[in-house]
Amino acid sequence: MPLQPSVLEKLQLAYGLIAEVLGQAPQLYDCRLDQAMLVLVWSIQRAQRSPRLRLQLPAGDREADLPF
Repeated sequence: MPLQPSVLEKLQLAYGLIAEVLGQAPQLYDCRLDQAMLVLVWSIQRAQRSPRLRLQLPAGDREADLPF
């Protein structure tokens, strides 16, 4: 069963889509998409600090990542 993307991954995907659109349509730079980019950056930074918003690995995968 495929895993659902985490909140962090969804935010990063949204950021990539908006950045791509702004790159293709520079006339949109002065609209609210600029503000959306800023809000997404802040949200991504916050999600990176929150373990609940990052990808949760299944129990079996966590054991494989242990250094000892």
